[in-house]
Amino acid sequence: MKAKGGLGCHEVDKKKVGPAFKDVAAKYQGKKDAEGNIVKALKDGKVGDKAHPKATASDAELKAAAQYVLSQK
Repeated sequence: MKAKGGLGCHEVDKKKVGPAFKDVAAKYQGKKDAEGNIVKALKDGKVGDKAHPKATASDAELKAAAQYVLSQK
């Protein structure tokens, strides 16, 4: 997360420019497609109707980032 800039706008437990990872994890809790949706949002540069910087990372890195975010409680 740090190497790819994810911590520039997000923190684990408090809102920064973007939402806290804990809040993102809570939003997706129990949704079977959560990981795929996060990866897609990072690739496309869109989260719902909001813009998000496109991630410059491999699919494996994006998947690991999504898993990290979803693991926050």
